Amino acid sequence: MISPEIFYLHIHGEQRGPYTIPQIDHLLNSGLIAEETLYWREGLEQWQPVTSLVKLRRRANPWLKRVIILGFLLVLGFLIQFFGSVAMMGWREASQHEYTAQAAYWRARGIVRNEALPPAAVVDFSDFGDSHVDLQLPQMAAVRLQGEVVEHTGQVRTVTWVVYMQYDAKGREWNGGPPQETAP
Repeated sequence: MISPEIFYLHIHGEQRGPYTIPQIDHLLNSGLIAEETLYWREGLEQWQPVTSLVKLRRRANPWLKRVIILGFLLVLGFLIQFFGSVAMMGWREASQHEYTAQAAYWRARGIVRNEALPPAAVVDFSDFGDSHVDLQLPQMAAVRLQGEVVEHTGQVRTVTWVVYMQYDAKGREWNGGPPQETAP
């Protein structure tokens, strides 16, 4: 590369300068001069294109980064929309650490899902308001909940379970089971 000498530029029909190579590089790559701009220095017979002196770096498309971010956010939004509620329910079923009726309900759902369903079956539980949780002392609960079970064959049936549970205050977790099917 040419050492930082004195250069002159031909801009809008006028000779301007003197400039150094770093200055010309900045002018060209910031868009302040066109790539067709000519330069001259002492010892040259004629004006030369400035791109033979410094390299024109192509600017990244300013929209490309935005499009990539938007695409990522759309995919993330789709995944949250599609899997978010399932993941949230699974988290709620597995992580109940309080001695409350709602905590017992959510943990009983997890126990039913893990212990009472046949392989490949899916359950859609009724809401907390449609269930019955009887908190009993010392730190016990009887949870009655209902759900529609879809078997791997496609058969749908409504099932009611009762799950007797005990709360371990030291470990801050609900334990119980096995779930018992009862008449609706």
